[in-house]
Amino acid sequence: MLIRNLYRPYMQPDTKRTLVVMRDNRRLAIVAGCVGMLSVVLLVYGVGMQLAMGKMFTDRRENLTERSINEPALRGMITDRNGEILAVSRHFKTAEFSPYHIYKPQSGGTVNWNVISDEKFAQIAAILGLPEREVRAKLKDTSIKQLTFPVQLTVEKAKELKKLNIPTLKLHTHSERTYPSGSLFSHLIGFMGNEGQGLEGLELAQEEKLRGTDGKQIVLRDLNEDVIALVDSPKNISAQNGENLVLSLDREIQRFTRKHLADALARSNAKAGAAVVLNAQTGEVLAMSSLPDYDSNARNDFPEQNRFHFAVRAAIEPGSVIKPLVMAKAIDDGKVNRHTVFDTRPYQIGDKTIKDDHEYPFLDSEGIIEKSSNVGISKIAAMYDNQDLYNYFSAIGIGRKTQSGVSGEKSGELHDAQGWSNLDKAAMSYGYGLSMNLLQIAQAYTVLTTDGKLKPITVFRQAKPSEGKTILRPETARQMREMMVRVTQSGTGRSGAITGYDVAAKTGTARKSKGKEGYIENGYYSSFVGFAPAKNPHLIVAVVIDEPKNNYYGGSVAGPAFKGIMADGLKYLNVKPTYLNHDAIAAR
Repeated sequence: MLIRNLYRPYMQPDTKRTLVVMRDNRRLAIVAGCVGMLSVVLLVYGVGMQLAMGKMFTDRRENLTERSINEPALRGMITDRNGEILAVSRHFKTAEFSPYHIYKPQSGGTVNWNVISDEKFAQIAAILGLPEREVRAKLKDTSIKQLTFPVQLTVEKAKELKKLNIPTLKLHTHSERTYPSGSLFSHLIGFMGNEGQGLEGLELAQEEKLRGTDGKQIVLRDLNEDVIALVDSPKNISAQNGENLVLSLDREIQRFTRKHLADALARSNAKAGAAVVLNAQTGEVLAMSSLPDYDSNARNDFPEQNRFHFAVRAAIEPGSVIKPLVMAKAIDDGKVNRHTVFDTRPYQIGDKTIKDDHEYPFLDSEGIIEKSSNVGISKIAAMYDNQDLYNYFSAIGIGRKTQSGVSGEKSGELHDAQGWSNLDKAAMSYGYGLSMNLLQIAQAYTVLTTDGKLKPITVFRQAKPSEGKTILRPETARQMREMMVRVTQSGTGRSGAITGYDVAAKTGTARKSKGKEGYIENGYYSSFVGFAPAKNPHLIVAVVIDEPKNNYYGGSVAGPAFKGIMADGLKYLNVKPTYLNHDAIAAR
Protein backbone atom coordinates (compact mmCIF):
# COMPACT_ATOMS: atom_id res chain seq x y z
CA MET A 1 0.00 0.00 0.00
CA LEU A 2 1.32 3.32 -1.08
CA ILE A 3 1.43 5.74 1.72
CA ARG A 4 1.79 9.36 0.90
CA ASN A 5 3.95 11.19 3.29
CA LEU A 6 2.88 14.73 2.71
CA TYR A 7 4.79 15.97 5.65
CA ARG A 8 8.53 15.59 6.22
CA PRO A 9 9.50 14.97 9.73
CA TYR A 10 11.51 17.71 11.39
CA MET A 11 15.24 16.96 11.35
CA GLN A 12 18.00 18.47 13.47
CA PRO A 13 20.55 20.62 11.24
CA ASP A 14 24.21 19.38 10.81
CA THR A 15 26.26 22.27 12.31
CA LYS A 16 29.72 20.74 11.74
CA ARG A 17 29.22 20.29 8.01
CA THR A 18 28.13 23.93 7.61
CA LEU A 19 31.26 25.20 9.35
CA VAL A 20 33.50 23.20 7.04
CA VAL A 21 31.82 24.59 3.94
CA MET A 22 32.14 28.14 5.24
CA ARG A 23 35.89 27.68 5.95
CA ASP A 24 36.46 26.34 2.41
CA ASN A 25 34.70 29.32 0.86
CA ARG A 26 36.89 31.79 2.78
CA ARG A 27 40.05 30.00 1.64
CA LEU A 28 38.84 30.09 -1.94
CA ALA A 29 38.20 33.78 -1.70
CA ILE A 30 41.67 34.40 -0.27
CA VAL A 31 43.32 32.41 -3.06
CA ALA A 32 41.24 34.20 -5.67
CA GLY A 33 42.22 37.52 -4.18
CA CYS A 34 45.89 36.62 -4.19
CA VAL A 35 45.68 35.46 -7.78
CA GLY A 36 43.96 38.68 -8.72
CA MET A 37 46.55 40.77 -6.96
CA LEU A 38 49.33 38.79 -8.63
CA SER A 39 47.69 39.32 -11.99
CA VAL A 40 47.53 43.02 -11.38
CA VAL A 41 51.19 43.07 -10.37
CA LEU A 42 52.17 41.07 -13.43
CA LEU A 43 50.07 43.33 -15.64
CA VAL A 44 51.69 46.44 -14.22
CA TYR A 45 55.13 44.88 -14.54
CA GLY A 46 54.42 43.82 -18.08
CA VAL A 47 53.26 47.29 -19.06
CA GLY A 48 56.29 48.81 -17.37
CA MET A 49 58.64 46.39 -19.09
CA GLN A 50 56.99 47.04 -22.40
CA LEU A 51 57.42 50.77 -21.95
CA ALA A 52 61.00 50.38 -20.77
CA MET A 53 61.98 47.89 -23.46
CA GLY A 54 60.18 49.94 -26.08
CA LYS A 55 62.24 52.98 -25.07
CA MET A 56 65.41 50.89 -25.08
CA PHE A 57 64.72 49.58 -28.57
CA THR A 58 63.67 53.02 -29.72
CA ASP A 59 66.91 54.47 -28.34
CA ARG A 60 68.89 51.69 -29.95
CA ARG A 61 67.12 52.21 -33.24
CA GLU A 62 67.82 55.93 -33.00
CA ASN A 63 71.42 55.23 -32.04
CA LEU A 64 71.88 53.03 -35.13
CA THR A 65 70.60 55.25 -37.89
CA GLU A 66 70.69 54.32 -41.54
CA ARG A 67 72.66 56.86 -43.50
CA SER A 68 74.43 57.09 -46.84
CA ILE A 69 78.07 57.99 -47.30
CA ASN A 70 79.66 59.38 -50.45
CA GLU A 71 82.15 57.19 -52.29
CA PRO A 72 84.20 59.68 -54.31
CA ALA A 73 85.22 58.75 -57.83
CA LEU A 74 88.83 59.10 -58.88
CA ARG A 75 89.44 61.69 -61.58
CA GLY A 76 90.74 60.27 -64.83
CA MET A 77 94.47 60.24 -65.54
CA ILE A 78 96.10 62.24 -68.30
CA THR A 79 99.09 60.62 -70.01
CA ASP A 80 101.31 61.41 -72.95
CA ARG A 81 101.24 59.25 -76.09
CA ASN A 82 103.68 56.77 -74.52
CA GLY A 83 101.79 56.33 -71.25
CA GLU A 84 103.87 58.77 -69.17
CA ILE A 85 101.60 60.12 -66.43
CA LEU A 86 101.04 63.87 -66.67
CA ALA A 87 98.13 64.21 -64.22
CA VAL A 88 96.84 61.69 -61.68
CA SER A 89 94.50 61.62 -58.67
CA ARG A 90 94.66 59.57 -55.49
CA HIS A 91 92.50 59.14 -52.40
CA PHE A 92 93.90 59.82 -48.94
CA LYS A 93 92.42 60.10 -45.46
CA THR A 94 92.82 62.43 -42.50
CA ALA A 95 92.30 61.48 -38.86
CA GLU A 96 90.02 63.49 -36.58
CA PHE A 97 89.67 63.08 -32.79
CA SER A 98 87.79 64.84 -29.99
CA PRO A 99 90.10 65.03 -26.92
CA TYR A 100 87.27 66.70 -24.99
CA HIS A 101 85.06 63.63 -25.35
CA ILE A 102 87.88 61.07 -25.00
CA TYR A 103 88.65 62.25 -21.47
CA LYS A 104 85.25 63.56 -20.45
CA PRO A 105 84.59 62.09 -16.95
CA GLN A 106 81.53 59.95 -16.29
CA SER A 107 78.80 61.62 -14.21
CA GLY A 108 80.20 62.18 -10.75
CA GLY A 109 83.45 60.44 -11.64
CA THR A 110 87.02 61.51 -12.36
CA VAL A 111 88.96 61.73 -15.60
CA ASN A 112 90.47 58.42 -16.72
CA TRP A 113 93.80 59.52 -18.17
CA ASN A 114 94.60 55.96 -19.16
CA VAL A 115 91.91 55.72 -21.85
CA ILE A 116 94.79 55.68 -24.36
CA SER A 117 97.73 53.62 -23.19
CA ASP A 118 101.36 54.60 -23.62
CA GLU A 119 101.73 51.81 -26.17
CA LYS A 120 98.86 53.16 -28.26
CA PHE A 121 100.23 56.71 -28.13
CA ALA A 122 103.44 55.36 -29.63
CA GLN A 123 101.50 53.47 -32.29
CA ILE A 124 99.38 56.51 -33.21
CA ALA A 125 102.51 58.66 -33.54
CA ALA A 126 104.22 56.04 -35.72
CA ILE A 127 101.22 55.79 -38.07
CA LEU A 128 100.89 59.59 -38.33
CA GLY A 129 104.64 60.05 -38.70
CA LEU A 130 104.65 62.69 -35.96
CA PRO A 131 106.64 63.00 -32.71
CA GLU A 132 104.98 61.05 -29.91
CA ARG A 133 105.28 64.01 -27.56
CA GLU A 134 103.30 66.21 -29.97
CA VAL A 135 100.58 63.59 -30.48
CA ARG A 136 100.25 62.97 -26.73
CA ALA A 137 100.05 66.69 -25.92
CA LYS A 138 97.34 67.37 -28.48
CA LEU A 139 95.22 64.33 -27.66
CA LYS A 140 95.31 65.15 -23.94
CA ASP A 141 94.30 68.76 -24.38
CA THR A 142 90.67 68.48 -23.24
CA SER A 143 89.91 72.04 -24.34
CA ILE A 144 89.94 70.78 -27.95
CA LYS A 145 86.63 69.39 -29.16
CA GLN A 146 87.75 68.73 -32.74
CA LEU A 147 91.34 67.85 -33.62
CA THR A 148 92.45 66.97 -37.16
CA PHE A 149 96.05 66.00 -37.74
CA PRO A 150 97.39 67.53 -41.00
CA VAL A 151 98.74 64.23 -42.25
CA GLN A 152 97.68 62.50 -45.47
CA LEU A 153 97.13 58.85 -44.67
CA THR A 154 97.07 56.09 -47.23
CA VAL A 155 94.13 53.71 -47.10
CA GLU A 156 96.42 51.09 -45.51
CA LYS A 157 97.65 53.49 -42.81
CA ALA A 158 94.06 54.52 -42.09
CA LYS A 159 93.12 50.87 -41.52
CA GLU A 160 96.04 50.45 -39.10
CA LEU A 161 94.88 53.50 -37.14
CA LYS A 162 91.30 52.27 -36.98
CA LYS A 163 92.40 48.91 -35.54
CA LEU A 164 93.69 50.72 -32.44
CA ASN A 165 90.06 51.49 -31.45
CA ILE A 166 90.81 54.99 -30.24
CA PRO A 167 87.59 56.66 -29.00
CA THR A 168 86.05 59.40 -31.20
CA LEU A 169 88.29 58.59 -34.21
CA LYS A 170 86.82 59.67 -37.53
CA LEU A 171 88.53 59.15 -40.87
CA HIS A 172 87.73 61.63 -43.62
CA THR A 173 88.33 60.79 -47.29
CA HIS A 174 89.91 63.36 -49.62
CA SER A 175 91.35 63.27 -53.14
CA GLU A 176 94.50 64.95 -54.43
CA ARG A 177 95.51 65.83 -58.00
CA THR A 178 99.21 65.83 -58.78
CA TYR A 179 101.18 66.75 -61.89
CA PRO A 180 104.44 64.74 -62.01
CA SER A 181 105.90 66.91 -64.80
CA GLY A 182 105.46 70.14 -62.86
CA SER A 183 105.57 73.09 -65.27
CA LEU A 184 106.35 71.08 -68.42
CA PHE A 185 102.70 70.75 -69.52
CA SER A 186 101.13 73.38 -67.26
CA HIS A 187 99.54 75.52 -69.97
CA LEU A 188 98.06 72.55 -71.80
CA ILE A 189 96.83 70.53 -68.83
CA GLY A 190 95.97 73.42 -66.51
CA PHE A 191 94.89 72.80 -62.92
CA MET A 192 91.94 72.18 -60.59
CA GLY A 193 90.16 74.31 -58.01
CA ASN A 194 89.69 73.59 -54.32
CA GLU A 195 86.27 72.07 -54.99
CA GLY A 196 87.74 69.49 -57.36
CA GLN A 197 86.66 71.10 -60.64
CA GLY A 198 88.92 71.96 -63.57
CA LEU A 199 89.75 75.67 -63.87
CA GLU A 200 92.30 75.86 -66.71
CA GLY A 201 93.54 73.88 -69.69
CA LEU A 202 92.37 70.34 -70.38
CA GLU A 203 91.26 70.03 -66.75
CA LEU A 204 88.59 72.59 -67.64
CA ALA A 205 87.92 71.67 -71.28
CA GLN A 206 87.58 67.94 -70.52
CA GLU A 207 85.90 68.28 -67.11
CA GLU A 208 82.90 66.12 -68.01
CA LYS A 209 85.06 63.20 -69.12
CA LEU A 210 87.66 63.46 -66.35
CA ARG A 211 85.53 63.96 -63.24
CA GLY A 212 83.68 60.60 -63.10
CA THR A 213 80.57 59.94 -60.98
CA ASP A 214 80.60 59.56 -57.19
CA GLY A 215 79.03 56.45 -55.65
CA LYS A 216 76.83 55.95 -52.57
CA GLN A 217 77.03 53.35 -49.78
CA ILE A 218 74.23 52.83 -47.22
CA VAL A 219 75.61 52.38 -43.67
CA LEU A 220 74.52 52.24 -40.05
CA ARG A 221 75.92 54.94 -37.80
CA ASP A 222 75.77 55.30 -34.01
CA LEU A 223 75.26 58.51 -32.04
CA ASN A 224 78.94 59.38 -32.51
CA GLU A 225 78.42 59.14 -36.28
CA ASP A 226 80.78 56.19 -36.40
CA VAL A 227 80.01 53.62 -39.09
CA ILE A 228 78.83 50.41 -37.42
CA ALA A 229 78.10 48.35 -40.50
CA LEU A 230 77.72 48.50 -44.26
CA VAL A 231 74.21 47.78 -45.46
CA ASP A 232 73.53 45.63 -48.49
CA SER A 233 70.97 47.85 -50.15
CA PRO A 234 69.59 48.40 -53.66
CA LYS A 235 70.32 52.08 -53.01
CA ASN A 236 74.08 51.41 -53.13
CA ILE A 237 75.78 52.90 -56.20
CA SER A 238 79.35 52.09 -57.20
CA ALA A 239 81.65 55.01 -57.97
CA GLN A 240 82.53 55.39 -61.64
CA ASN A 241 86.05 56.74 -62.09
CA GLY A 242 86.68 59.39 -64.72
CA GLU A 243 87.87 58.63 -68.21
CA ASN A 244 91.62 58.55 -68.83
CA LEU A 245 92.92 60.86 -71.55
CA VAL A 246 95.83 59.90 -73.80
CA LEU A 247 97.44 62.92 -75.42
CA SER A 248 99.26 63.08 -78.72
CA LEU A 249 102.13 64.91 -77.04
CA ASP A 250 105.44 63.25 -76.28
CA ARG A 251 107.05 64.10 -72.95
CA GLU A 252 110.61 63.96 -74.32
CA ILE A 253 109.83 66.16 -77.32
CA GLN A 254 108.06 68.57 -74.98
CA ARG A 255 111.11 68.63 -72.71
CA PHE A 256 113.66 69.65 -75.35
CA THR A 257 111.16 72.01 -77.03
CA ARG A 258 110.81 73.93 -73.79
CA LYS A 259 114.58 73.92 -73.25
CA HIS A 260 115.40 75.43 -76.66
CA LEU A 261 112.57 77.95 -76.32
CA ALA A 262 113.87 79.02 -72.90
CA ASP A 263 117.38 79.41 -74.31
CA ALA A 264 116.04 81.65 -77.10
CA LEU A 265 114.20 83.88 -74.63
CA ALA A 266 117.30 84.17 -72.48
CA ARG A 267 119.54 85.05 -75.45
CA SER A 268 117.21 87.76 -76.74
CA ASN A 269 116.00 88.95 -73.32
CA ALA A 270 112.47 88.56 -74.68
CA LYS A 271 109.16 89.03 -72.93
CA ALA A 272 107.56 85.70 -73.89
CA GLY A 273 107.52 83.03 -76.55
CA ALA A 274 105.99 79.81 -77.79
CA ALA A 275 106.88 76.74 -79.82
CA VAL A 276 104.71 74.09 -81.45
CA VAL A 277 105.77 70.74 -82.90
CA LEU A 278 103.39 68.78 -85.16
CA ASN A 279 103.51 65.39 -86.77
CA ALA A 280 103.73 66.67 -90.34
CA GLN A 281 101.59 63.85 -91.75
CA THR A 282 98.85 63.37 -89.13
CA GLY A 283 98.41 66.83 -87.60
CA GLU A 284 98.93 65.46 -84.08
CA VAL A 285 100.52 67.94 -81.67
CA LEU A 286 103.75 66.42 -80.35
CA ALA A 287 104.83 69.40 -78.25
CA MET A 288 103.45 72.82 -77.37
CA SER A 289 105.29 75.09 -74.98
CA SER A 290 104.63 78.66 -73.85
CA LEU A 291 106.94 80.73 -71.68
CA PRO A 292 106.81 82.02 -69.05
CA ASP A 293 104.95 79.15 -67.44
CA TYR A 294 104.07 77.88 -63.95
CA ASP A 295 103.97 74.68 -61.91
CA SER A 296 100.46 73.17 -61.89
CA ASN A 297 101.16 71.73 -58.41
CA ALA A 298 101.80 75.20 -56.95
CA ARG A 299 100.16 77.68 -59.30
CA ASN A 300 99.68 80.31 -56.59
CA ASP A 301 103.45 80.61 -56.21
CA PHE A 302 103.67 82.15 -59.70
CA PRO A 303 102.48 85.49 -61.12
CA GLU A 304 99.04 85.29 -62.71
CA GLN A 305 100.42 86.43 -66.08
CA ASN A 306 102.43 83.21 -66.26
CA ARG A 307 99.18 81.36 -66.96
CA PHE A 308 98.87 83.03 -70.37
CA HIS A 309 99.12 80.25 -72.98
CA PHE A 310 100.98 82.21 -75.63
CA ALA A 311 100.85 79.48 -78.29
CA VAL A 312 97.05 79.68 -78.62
CA ARG A 313 95.90 82.82 -76.79
CA ALA A 314 98.11 85.31 -78.61
CA ALA A 315 96.54 86.14 -81.99
CA ILE A 316 99.40 87.87 -83.79
CA GLU A 317 100.00 89.30 -87.23
CA PRO A 318 102.12 86.45 -88.63
CA GLY A 319 104.41 88.44 -90.89
CA SER A 320 106.40 86.78 -93.65
CA VAL A 321 105.72 83.17 -92.58
CA ILE A 322 102.47 83.48 -94.57
CA LYS A 323 104.27 84.16 -97.87
CA PRO A 324 104.80 80.50 -98.89
CA LEU A 325 101.05 79.92 -98.50
CA VAL A 326 100.23 82.82 -100.83
CA MET A 327 102.84 81.63 -103.33
CA ALA A 328 101.43 78.09 -103.21
CA LYS A 329 97.98 79.40 -104.14
CA ALA A 330 99.34 81.26 -107.18
CA ILE A 331 101.35 78.25 -108.40
CA ASP A 332 98.39 75.94 -107.86
CA ASP A 333 96.13 78.21 -109.92
CA GLY A 334 98.71 78.50 -112.72
CA LYS A 335 99.13 82.25 -112.30
CA VAL A 336 102.89 81.85 -111.79
CA ASN A 337 105.51 79.12 -111.84
CA ARG A 338 108.64 78.78 -109.73
CA HIS A 339 110.73 80.74 -112.25
CA THR A 340 108.33 83.61 -113.02
CA VAL A 341 110.31 86.86 -112.69
CA PHE A 342 108.96 89.99 -110.98
CA ASP A 343 110.16 93.57 -110.74
CA THR A 344 110.76 93.80 -107.00
CA ARG A 345 111.82 97.45 -106.75
CA PRO A 346 109.76 99.62 -104.35
CA TYR A 347 106.39 100.85 -105.66
CA GLN A 348 103.42 102.86 -104.48
CA ILE A 349 99.88 101.86 -103.51
CA GLY A 350 98.14 105.14 -102.77
CA ASP A 351 100.37 107.03 -100.37
CA LYS A 352 102.07 103.87 -99.10
CA THR A 353 105.41 102.62 -100.42
CA ILE A 354 105.76 98.86 -100.63
CA LYS A 355 109.43 97.93 -100.21
CA ASP A 356 111.81 95.29 -98.90
CA ASP A 357 114.49 95.49 -96.21
CA HIS A 358 117.05 94.98 -98.94
CA GLU A 359 116.33 96.15 -102.47
CA TYR A 360 116.34 93.51 -105.18
CA PRO A 361 115.58 94.83 -108.72
CA PHE A 362 114.28 91.49 -109.94
CA LEU A 363 113.41 88.18 -108.27
CA ASP A 364 111.76 85.02 -109.53
CA SER A 365 109.13 83.14 -107.49
CA GLU A 366 111.76 81.10 -105.65
CA GLY A 367 113.75 84.26 -104.95
CA ILE A 368 110.69 86.00 -103.51
CA ILE A 369 110.43 83.24 -100.88
CA GLU A 370 114.20 82.93 -100.40
CA LYS A 371 114.74 86.67 -99.86
CA SER A 372 111.32 87.26 -98.26
CA SER A 373 110.26 89.99 -100.68
CA ASN A 374 107.21 92.03 -99.69
CA VAL A 375 107.16 93.66 -103.11
CA GLY A 376 107.11 90.35 -104.99
CA ILE A 377 104.47 88.61 -102.88
CA SER A 378 102.19 91.70 -102.89
CA LYS A 379 102.25 91.73 -106.70
CA ILE A 380 101.22 88.07 -106.70
CA ALA A 381 98.33 88.81 -104.30
CA ALA A 382 97.21 91.59 -106.64
CA MET A 383 96.43 88.91 -109.24
CA TYR A 384 93.43 87.83 -107.15
CA ASP A 385 90.15 89.51 -106.45
CA ASN A 386 89.33 90.03 -102.80
CA GLN A 387 86.84 87.20 -102.40
CA ASP A 388 89.05 84.55 -103.98
CA LEU A 389 91.92 85.37 -101.65
CA TYR A 390 89.56 85.57 -98.68
CA ASN A 391 88.17 82.10 -99.47
CA TYR A 392 91.68 80.66 -99.64
CA PHE A 393 92.77 82.25 -96.36
CA SER A 394 89.63 80.94 -94.71
CA ALA A 395 90.18 77.45 -96.15
CA ILE A 396 93.64 77.19 -94.56
CA GLY A 397 92.23 78.11 -91.15
CA ILE A 398 92.75 81.85 -90.78
CA GLY A 399 90.01 83.40 -88.65
CA ARG A 400 88.75 80.21 -87.00
CA LYS A 401 89.86 78.00 -84.13
CA THR A 402 91.72 74.78 -84.83
CA GLN A 403 89.31 72.68 -82.69
CA SER A 404 92.41 70.91 -81.39
CA GLY A 405 91.03 70.40 -77.87
CA VAL A 406 93.19 73.14 -76.35
CA SER A 407 91.40 75.42 -73.89
CA GLY A 408 91.26 79.19 -74.41
CA GLU A 409 92.28 79.33 -78.07
CA LYS A 410 91.82 82.62 -79.91
CA SER A 411 90.41 82.40 -83.42
CA GLY A 412 92.38 85.27 -84.90
CA GLU A 413 90.93 87.75 -87.39
CA LEU A 414 90.15 87.71 -91.08
CA HIS A 415 88.03 90.68 -92.05
CA ASP A 416 85.27 90.48 -94.64
CA ALA A 417 86.64 90.73 -98.18
CA GLN A 418 84.24 93.46 -99.24
CA GLY A 419 86.06 95.94 -97.05
CA TRP A 420 89.55 95.28 -98.38
CA SER A 421 91.46 98.00 -100.19
CA ASN A 422 94.34 97.25 -102.55
CA LEU A 423 96.69 98.19 -99.74
CA ASP A 424 94.92 95.82 -97.34
CA LYS A 425 95.33 92.94 -99.79
CA ALA A 426 99.01 93.74 -100.30
CA ALA A 427 99.63 93.93 -96.53
CA MET A 428 97.87 90.60 -95.93
CA SER A 429 100.11 88.89 -98.47
CA TYR A 430 103.09 89.52 -96.20
CA GLY A 431 101.28 88.93 -92.92
CA TYR A 432 99.68 92.21 -91.81
CA GLY A 433 96.00 93.07 -91.47
CA LEU A 434 95.05 89.56 -90.33
CA SER A 435 95.95 87.58 -87.23
CA MET A 436 96.63 83.96 -86.28
CA ASN A 437 97.81 82.07 -83.24
CA LEU A 438 100.96 79.93 -83.52
CA LEU A 439 99.00 76.66 -83.60
CA GLN A 440 96.97 77.95 -86.58
CA ILE A 441 100.17 78.87 -88.40
CA ALA A 442 101.58 75.37 -87.83
CA GLN A 443 98.33 73.81 -89.06
CA ALA A 444 98.33 75.93 -92.24
CA TYR A 445 101.74 74.48 -93.10
CA THR A 446 100.26 70.97 -93.23
CA VAL A 447 98.95 71.80 -96.73
CA LEU A 448 102.62 71.89 -97.77
CA THR A 449 103.71 68.71 -95.93
CA THR A 450 100.81 66.39 -96.85
CA ASP A 451 100.63 66.94 -100.60
CA GLY A 452 98.04 69.66 -100.38
CA LYS A 453 95.69 68.56 -97.57
CA LEU A 454 94.94 70.67 -94.51
CA LYS A 455 95.08 68.29 -91.56
CA PRO A 456 92.86 68.65 -88.49
CA ILE A 457 94.98 69.50 -85.46
CA THR A 458 94.55 67.54 -82.24
CA VAL A 459 96.21 67.16 -78.84
CA PHE A 460 94.77 63.63 -78.46
CA ARG A 461 96.48 60.52 -79.77
CA GLN A 462 94.73 59.24 -82.89
CA ALA A 463 94.34 55.58 -83.77
CA LYS A 464 93.68 56.55 -87.37
CA PRO A 465 94.65 59.98 -88.78
CA SER A 466 92.03 62.05 -90.52
CA GLU A 467 92.24 62.36 -94.30
CA GLY A 468 92.07 66.14 -94.11
CA LYS A 469 90.67 68.63 -96.62
CA THR A 470 92.28 69.02 -100.04
CA ILE A 471 93.48 72.60 -100.62
CA LEU A 472 96.29 72.28 -103.18
CA ARG A 473 97.34 69.84 -105.88
CA PRO A 474 100.04 67.38 -104.71
CA GLU A 475 102.55 68.64 -107.26
CA THR A 476 102.10 72.19 -105.98
CA ALA A 477 102.91 71.13 -102.42
CA ARG A 478 105.98 69.24 -103.62
CA GLN A 479 107.26 72.24 -105.58
CA MET A 480 106.80 74.51 -102.57
CA ARG A 481 108.77 72.11 -100.35
CA GLU A 482 111.68 72.22 -102.80
CA MET A 483 111.50 76.01 -103.16
CA MET A 484 111.48 76.59 -99.42
CA VAL A 485 114.74 74.68 -98.90
CA ARG A 486 116.55 77.68 -100.41
CA VAL A 487 115.47 79.75 -97.37
CA THR A 488 117.75 77.72 -95.06
CA GLN A 489 120.52 77.30 -97.64
CA SER A 490 121.03 80.82 -98.94
CA GLY A 491 118.12 82.91 -97.73
CA THR A 492 116.88 84.53 -94.53
CA GLY A 493 116.66 81.25 -92.59
CA ARG A 494 120.21 79.92 -92.70
CA SER A 495 120.24 79.82 -88.89
CA GLY A 496 117.71 76.97 -89.13
CA ALA A 497 119.84 74.73 -91.38
CA ILE A 498 120.63 71.25 -90.01
CA THR A 499 123.59 69.25 -91.25
CA GLY A 500 122.46 66.15 -93.11
CA TYR A 501 118.90 67.31 -93.76
CA ASP A 502 117.12 69.50 -96.26
CA VAL A 503 115.08 71.86 -94.14
CA ALA A 504 112.21 73.82 -95.71
CA ALA A 505 111.30 76.91 -93.74
CA LYS A 506 110.28 80.57 -93.67
CA THR A 507 111.28 83.39 -91.34
CA GLY A 508 108.95 86.10 -90.11
CA THR A 509 109.39 89.51 -88.51
CA ALA A 510 106.25 91.48 -87.69
CA ARG A 511 105.72 94.69 -85.81
CA LYS A 512 103.63 94.29 -82.67
CA SER A 513 100.25 95.93 -82.93
CA LYS A 514 98.56 97.91 -80.20
CA GLY A 515 95.21 98.01 -81.99
CA LYS A 516 93.82 101.21 -83.49
CA GLU A 517 96.72 103.15 -81.99
CA GLY A 518 99.18 101.63 -84.45
CA TYR A 519 102.28 99.67 -83.51
CA ILE A 520 104.43 99.43 -80.40
CA GLU A 521 107.72 101.24 -80.77
CA ASN A 522 110.54 98.70 -81.01
CA GLY A 523 108.02 95.91 -80.40
CA TYR A 524 108.28 92.86 -82.68
CA TYR A 525 107.27 89.24 -83.06
CA SER A 526 110.13 87.16 -84.44
CA SER A 527 109.14 83.81 -85.92
CA PHE A 528 110.52 80.80 -87.72
CA VAL A 529 108.31 78.04 -89.19
CA GLY A 530 109.34 75.03 -91.24
CA PHE A 531 109.50 71.26 -91.71
CA ALA A 532 112.00 68.49 -92.41
CA PRO A 533 113.08 66.46 -94.24
CA ALA A 534 111.75 68.57 -97.09
CA LYS A 535 111.07 65.69 -99.46
CA ASN A 536 109.23 63.55 -96.89
CA PRO A 537 108.37 65.79 -93.90
CA HIS A 538 108.17 64.20 -90.47
CA LEU A 539 107.94 67.30 -88.27
CA ILE A 540 106.59 70.83 -88.48
CA VAL A 541 108.18 73.22 -85.99
CA ALA A 542 106.85 76.75 -85.38
CA VAL A 543 108.54 79.24 -83.04
CA VAL A 544 107.61 82.82 -82.13
CA ILE A 545 109.45 85.17 -79.77
CA ASP A 546 107.66 88.18 -78.26
CA GLU A 547 109.52 91.50 -77.95
CA PRO A 548 113.16 90.41 -78.32
CA LYS A 549 115.69 93.08 -77.42
CA ASN A 550 118.40 94.45 -79.74
CA ASN A 551 117.92 92.08 -82.70
CA TYR A 552 114.41 91.32 -83.91
CA TYR A 553 114.80 89.42 -87.21
CA GLY A 554 113.10 86.03 -87.17
CA GLY A 555 116.09 84.22 -88.60
CA SER A 556 118.54 85.30 -85.92
CA VAL A 557 116.12 85.38 -82.95
CA ALA A 558 113.85 82.36 -83.49
CA GLY A 559 116.06 80.39 -85.90
CA PRO A 560 118.36 78.81 -83.29
CA ALA A 561 115.39 77.56 -81.28
CA PHE A 562 113.83 76.11 -84.44
CA LYS A 563 117.11 74.40 -85.32
CA GLY A 564 117.57 72.90 -81.85
CA ILE A 565 114.00 71.59 -81.65
CA MET A 566 114.01 70.18 -85.19
CA ALA A 567 117.46 68.56 -84.86
CA ASP A 568 116.60 66.92 -81.55
CA GLY A 569 113.22 65.84 -82.90
CA LEU A 570 114.63 64.17 -86.01
CA LYS A 571 117.24 62.40 -83.91
CA TYR A 572 114.65 61.28 -81.33
CA LEU A 573 112.42 59.85 -84.09
CA ASN A 574 115.40 58.16 -85.79
CA VAL A 575 114.81 59.97 -89.07
CA LYS A 576 117.66 59.16 -91.41
CA PRO A 577 119.57 62.10 -92.94
CA THR A 578 118.55 62.77 -96.53
CA TYR A 579 119.35 65.34 -99.20
CA LEU A 580 117.49 66.57 -102.24
CA ASN A 581 119.36 66.76 -105.54
CA HIS A 582 119.78 70.53 -105.68
CA ASP A 583 121.51 70.47 -109.05
CA ALA A 584 118.42 68.82 -110.52
CA ILE A 585 116.19 71.41 -108.87
CA ALA A 586 118.24 74.31 -110.20
CA ALA A 587 118.04 72.88 -113.73
CA ARG A 588 114.25 72.93 -113.78
